[in-house]
Amino acid sequence: MPMSFLVRNVSRITPLPVGVLVILLLSVPLFGCGSDQAPSTALQNGPQLAKNDAESDTERLARLLQKKRAKPPKRFDKPKEAMVFFAERRAPVGETAIPVERYVAALEHMKGMDVYSTKLNRRIPAARKGDFLNSREGVLGRWTAVGPGNVGGRIRSLVIDPGTPATMYAGGVAGGVWKTVDSGTTWTPLTDLLPNLAVCSLAMDPKNSAILYAGTGEGFGNSDAVRGAGIFKTTSAGASWALLPATATEAFYYVNDIVTSPNDSNRVYAATRQGLYLSADAGTSWTQVHDASAISGCTDLAVSDNAGTDRVFAACGMWTTSPTAYILRSTNNGQNWSQVYTQAYMDRTSLAIAPSNPDIIYALASNNNTTTGYLYTNGLLAVLKSIDGGTTWNAVYTNTNDCTVPADMLLTNPQSAMCPCTTNPNNFANQGWYDNVIAVDPKNPNIVWAGGIDLFRSDNGGQTWGMASYWWTKTTRPYYNHADHHVLVFHPAYDGAANQTLYSGNDGGLAVTANARAGVTQTVCDTTSPPQVAWTSLNNGLSVTQYYYGAVYPGGGTFFGGAQDNGTTRGTTAAGPNAWTTLLGGDGGAVAVNPDDTNILYGEYTNLSMVRSTDGGANFEDCVSGITEKASDFPFITVFAMDPGNPDILWTGNKHPWRTENGATLWTKAGTKLPDESSISAMTVAPGNSNLAAIGTSKGHILITTNALSATSATVWTHTKPVSGNISSVAFDPTNTQTLYATCSNFGQHHVVKSVNGGATWADISGSGTLGLPDVPTFALIVDPNAPSRLYVGTDLGVFVTTNGGASWAVENTGFANVITESLVRDAQSGRLFAFTHGRGVWNVPLPGSAASVPAVAPLLLGDQ
Repeated sequence: MPMSFLVRNVSRITPLPVGVLVILLLSVPLFGCGSDQAPSTALQNGPQLAKNDAESDTERLARLLQKKRAKPPKRFDKPKEAMVFFAERRAPVGETAIPVERYVAALEHMKGMDVYSTKLNRRIPAARKGDFLNSREGVLGRWTAVGPGNVGGRIRSLVIDPGTPATMYAGGVAGGVWKTVDSGTTWTPLTDLLPNLAVCSLAMDPKNSAILYAGTGEGFGNSDAVRGAGIFKTTSAGASWALLPATATEAFYYVNDIVTSPNDSNRVYAATRQGLYLSADAGTSWTQVHDASAISGCTDLAVSDNAGTDRVFAACGMWTTSPTAYILRSTNNGQNWSQVYTQAYMDRTSLAIAPSNPDIIYALASNNNTTTGYLYTNGLLAVLKSIDGGTTWNAVYTNTNDCTVPADMLLTNPQSAMCPCTTNPNNFANQGWYDNVIAVDPKNPNIVWAGGIDLFRSDNGGQTWGMASYWWTKTTRPYYNHADHHVLVFHPAYDGAANQTLYSGNDGGLAVTANARAGVTQTVCDTTSPPQVAWTSLNNGLSVTQYYYGAVYPGGGTFFGGAQDNGTTRGTTAAGPNAWTTLLGGDGGAVAVNPDDTNILYGEYTNLSMVRSTDGGANFEDCVSGITEKASDFPFITVFAMDPGNPDILWTGNKHPWRTENGATLWTKAGTKLPDESSISAMTVAPGNSNLAAIGTSKGHILITTNALSATSATVWTHTKPVSGNISSVAFDPTNTQTLYATCSNFGQHHVVKSVNGGATWADISGSGTLGLPDVPTFALIVDPNAPSRLYVGTDLGVFVTTNGGASWAVENTGFANVITESLVRDAQSGRLFAFTHGRGVWNVPLPGSAASVPAVAPLLLGDQ
């Protein structure tokens, strides 16, 4: 069966203090057996859900464990490493932080650039592009979004219109704000052309649902996590958005949470990496009311009406031991704050106020206890509760440091830690720093929900807990929900009886249950009594998947890619945008398909982990035999490339290039060590000449060999260094292989360079002024073989095109988002250009002069751009 069902990562990287750029590479087993206790009768209310197929989850686990023992472990889904990898390729050379202000400058630059419609083969002057994009002709000249609409991506925020509950807004951490007006049956993107799509927090004015705030920047990773660009506001229910100028500062690079006053719509609170901020004029100006910059800022907010005054709680601190994290309270509309709780080892904490009794507040606290023998570092510290409006707090549940108690697993991977029970801390995958959310039943203050890797519920005020989802079971089973939960929101009309609707936002998008009070379970491994809470995906056109690489089958009717958090997924034009399937789980990376035999597929997880399928993706096996470089030393997403003239020849590498000539059955070292301790960041082989290959490195080198097939470990590749940053792609002109192009992804570098003498010398063709590219990270490059002077590049703000070899550039955002585009693929048979984006799924457009043979597909919720 597909490896996507094997296991999720159980070796999350332990978060480091802010500013430390170190990756701890752990070698850990895949699976951790759960409690032998019978499920509590109190936790097993409701009818037993029927099984979906003959194989029980117990049999499934046993089978997977047997496979695990026979094969080396793999490492899956690593959010912290992903953030480091993201930043290293973008930050200016010699720096570690991404300068978000340059994205804003790049967007301003784009406003003065012409637009080019690939579909119409027409350049539209900057002065006319607004009218063109909204015209009938402009609509016809757009890209087509092909999904995935059913895979999703990381959702950290969700708000619901209380007057019209079918209207909801979701925030994707790389896909912007999305809106549904039919309870999630369909979704429409609202912010595709904003300068930043990293929406981490959303808030709605409780007195005017047309007013929303979107906070950007995901501040829960390391210091080099993806920055935001402040807070954006709409007063038109999402029809238009504007950046609040006062938030275009460092203080609002990471807006972790926003809440609005239930008493005064002008009063807005924000929790950021710097601390707490208060606006008394609906976002026009802001005042810092608590400085938490020394402890990684504040991570959560909760507000309630206390006799006409805002009573506000804030959780502050991550990865801090002196002081520890703490809870603050303000009882006078945010003017003054006092610390109401802290304890030893307390770290990132989430908060929830009981809607039926605002004097009851819960907190879900993670811990940073690194004492030898302690199993739950970054896992659960305690569930805290106050029953007097936050004046005093008590721990209603404290972690027992046991591997047999499901309640200890609120912020841990239950399956890996309990199946079988283990005392190896590496198996616990504690993630309280990454996914940590708590919510209270609107009608019963004793019913509490907690989300970490899985979902849990307590029916007695937090004293005992049962599981309400299994991330690791088959996706067809009703108790399946994707892992890594970040937001829980109840339906505005929830009454605990006729309406038991609860929404969950996680790394796989959005899910909903209509029976939030159904039975939960304390059984983990022996799943004869699974949770009775049934979950349904709401990823219906919610195209927020974050792809690193993509590949297209000959003819363009099938395509697949490797994505952050959501593995390797495949779609077809025949099945449509909402029928993509998963081939591999965890974090996906580079992919390839053998055009001569499309049953042969290649994919990978993270670092060196390449796998091959010979049955069309039904099964995968490791295919890295012969490579002697340490697997964990390879880049987070490792490059591999297929020879376009011979699909049995593939290339990969880290400090050395490696070649296989037998479909990855065996690899041979094909070069000496790269210069300057750099690593391979891009690879390509010349069309029609398997001996001509090029390599790009993380430090700006481009290496060339004309004897690729005979290269050995002693072969020295000739090299030049046209830039100092990360070479993100290299490409040969298919009509003249003496001409090469390369892109660089770091700010402040030449972003596109060209050689006309086989790589001996290079010239910058990024252009200047309004005719040039903006200074923005640039990744993929495609040469149109029908018109070699027409080049396409994928950047952090979408796709750009030149039709004259780089003399002038235009924006190609006709129906396309200002979204990170790291992979561009041209399908020769259909003549279509495919863009695999990091936050908005997959798109395609027919190149000029090509007769597209791909079946027509309805655009996926493009909306008016």
